[in-house]
Amino acid sequence: MDGTEQIITGKKICIVTQLHSSMNPRVVKEADALSKAGYQVSIIAPEFSEWGKLQDKAFEHRLWRIVARPQFGPRATRIARLREFARRTLAQIALSIIGTRSMTVAIAACHPVAPLLVAATKRQSADLYIAHYPSALAAVAIAARRHNALYAFDAEDFHQGDLPSTPEHESAKQVISRIESAYLPGCCYVSAAAPGIAQAYADTYAIQRPITIRNVFPKRNAPTAPTPKGNALLGPSIYWYSQTIGHDRGLQCAIRAISRAATQPHLYLRGAVSGSIRKNFEAIARECNVLNRLHFLPPEPPNMMEQLASLYDVGLCGEIGATENRKIALTNKQFTYLLAGIPVLMSDITAHRDFRKDAIDAVALFAVNDADSLAQTIDHVLGDLDRLAFMRASAWRYGQMKFNWDTEQGILLDQVQRVLNAKFKP
Repeated sequence: MDGTEQIITGKKICIVTQLHSSMNPRVVKEADALSKAGYQVSIIAPEFSEWGKLQDKAFEHRLWRIVARPQFGPRATRIARLREFARRTLAQIALSIIGTRSMTVAIAACHPVAPLLVAATKRQSADLYIAHYPSALAAVAIAARRHNALYAFDAEDFHQGDLPSTPEHESAKQVISRIESAYLPGCCYVSAAAPGIAQAYADTYAIQRPITIRNVFPKRNAPTAPTPKGNALLGPSIYWYSQTIGHDRGLQCAIRAISRAATQPHLYLRGAVSGSIRKNFEAIARECNVLNRLHFLPPEPPNMMEQLASLYDVGLCGEIGATENRKIALTNKQFTYLLAGIPVLMSDITAHRDFRKDAIDAVALFAVNDADSLAQTIDHVLGDLDRLAFMRASAWRYGQMKFNWDTEQGILLDQVQRVLNAKFKP
């Protein structure tokens, strides 16, 4: 914060998301920063995963609290699941007849938990509501109107553009557009996780360009110093992680690339993986004669990602730009890698090209979905230990000096302070 305005302490902020808090690190960072700044922070986050429920326990002693946990999917009762099925079925029928004219229908069609978020958020009094995901945007707008409060929206992605531009997804895109076009103009501010996402929202909905708050992480998660190389048991090593391992993330390209790289690297993939995906990836690895160099790792809590990443030589961001959003979004991976002190191999999509300008000594680009290009980039970085050590030191320095939540949270705190002061300061 710049210190020119004073925080109105004690104001209540309610953050609403469609995910477990443990699956939404951006929500946790936001809640931590705001509660430490003196606000009373509550979160509404659903339950739908046993793993997520267990991981949520790590937040029991934070300054903020989860005040409502609407259950849907496997975590809901049988009666609740039947209601959910009926609600979604009727919404789809209504969409086919009247389109998105009815906001009630749009909310029901948006996400299984969306109507439950509306009900839970309306019961929670706050001075400012912050939504993550379109399903929560409707909830905070409706609750803010009821409680004469402000509401804001944090766009982790360009949600309308996160779906493929195919006929079977057109209805879902229209639902998102209906909700966002109705409620975004009323936001006291909109934030976005990447400059490209901010611009997409401004262009699509003719709103003021959202502020950018990057998906960076606290410096306390980082190793204390850079190291010249990783210490994975089998190396050289390339690391990738996500909540789930799947298609359209450039991983098949990476498997083929390690078979062509002279440095003969090992590829480590962390995340939940279905049997069919694993079988497909292993078939590619077997075909390329690198099955012994493909490794699957289990999911781990978000606050461990930097320490775990630091064990490997380089990190991979291989997005292929399969959707409009994937071309312009910056995932949290590259920021995790930099804070961990490992350089980033990035596909040459628009967002990655722009990002490299800000971390040029720690990023190496390769042609999108091009195994030969990736293999050459791998060898360029891993084939020269001095270069690898330089890039790892540069990555760690970027993480410490620029790409970290200790610095970035100031943008959030300034914005929240500004809108609350405008409404409540005498």
